[in-house]
Amino acid sequence: MTRTVLVTGASRGIGEVTARRFGSNGWTVYGTARDAGRVDAGDVALSVDVTDEKQVDEAVETVVEDEGGIDCVVNNAGNSLLGPVEETTVKDARAQFDVNVHGPHRVVRAVLPHMRDARRGSIINVSSVAGRVASSGMGTYAASKHALEALSDALRVEVAPFGVDVVLIEPGPVDTGFADDSVADADYDGSYAEVHDGIRSFVERGIHGPLAASPQDVAEKIVDTAEDDDPKPRYTVGRGSRLLAATEGVPSTVRDAFQDLFFRLP
Repeated sequence: MTRTVLVTGASRGIGEVTARRFGSNGWTVYGTARDAGRVDAGDVALSVDVTDEKQVDEAVETVVEDEGGIDCVVNNAGNSLLGPVEETTVKDARAQFDVNVHGPHRVVRAVLPHMRDARRGSIINVSSVAGRVASSGMGTYAASKHALEALSDALRVEVAPFGVDVVLIEPGPVDTGFADDSVADADYDGSYAEVHDGIRSFVERGIHGPLAASPQDVAEKIVDTAEDDDPKPRYTVGRGSRLLAATEGVPSTVRDAFQDLFFRLP
């Protein structure tokens, strides 16, 4: 029996590669983006803005009506807002949470009634190691991923009795151009010059360096997780992710010093 997956944010990067990987493994793939015309991967492209509950609900209903159910959803759509906390407006931070936290929440609310009825399914939330370890210059992005991790941890326990798995994928630096776009739009203020320098160094030496994972690495872990009958609650992906995750339990002063080195802050 062919399995069906819905992948949000499938127009580029991790989402696009993930949709293609599912397809090569024989899944029926529905890929979403705000503009369906930008989605080249998968069997069916849908226009979905994850901040629009009506669009999310309609997309899920389309999948269920066409395929008779939905086996997996990959909440990949997201954005990153990089910069010092003081320079980040509440409006911008709220917009980031609307995509990175409330977006997956909307999708989950739409798919769960169908998964509960079927007594099976998997929800894979693409988080970040920033959801476990916050770093200078990434405060609001890390806050949104911390929130997604908490939401997922609670949800995992709540839906386990219905045969539904909830899994977090935690990449570190990934070479997709995702952060490049955020840095290019960042406002610069002399008071936080060192923070901005650290962000740019992270992009140059982290995302484009040997610690970075590829979109293919992340996609492989996502598809393997969807096809695993007993997945773990979370998976790190890439050397950078594992390195930062290893600092999670150390004293804050030690972690701060390590991050100064890792992000090349003076």
